[in-house]
Amino acid sequence: MKLLDFIICDDIRNELGNKHSLMGIYDDSIEFQVTPDNQNTWPKLLRIGIYAKVKTEDNEEVFKFKIRMKYNEKETVLLDRILTLPKIKTSKKINIAFIHSAFKFENPGNFTFFLDFYNQKKEFITTLSPEFVISVKEKVIQ
Repeated sequence: MKLLDFIICDDIRNELGNKHSLMGIYDDSIEFQVTPDNQNTWPKLLRIGIYAKVKTEDNEEVFKFKIRMKYNEKETVLLDRILTLPKIKTSKKINIAFIHSAFKFENPGNFTFFLDFYNQKKEFITTLSPEFVISVKEKVIQ
């Protein structure tokens, strides 16, 4: 398996023709703009969209996946789902589009993501992870 795309954004819209529109794509940081009197006021809630595209290899059967997020050493399972196409036996792409409507950031720090894949017998196949870390911080505005 190969991770082709992994994008963090504000919103994902499902369009006609099996297309996705991604809004507010983040690069390597999420900055909360705060006034001086609100600085260091945590937690902060944010809507987070996760879009991933994975290519399976020939004869790989993928039945289920999980999205895990590690945020300042604390790990959370964001999604644990069976694929809509239960078996993939030929080389195909899997598109994952997920919105977490109110993710709680407890404090500034860094987060990374992991995608775990399982076969129909619920046996672990592999974990894929993007090669970047996203930092969460505040930016004080006047």
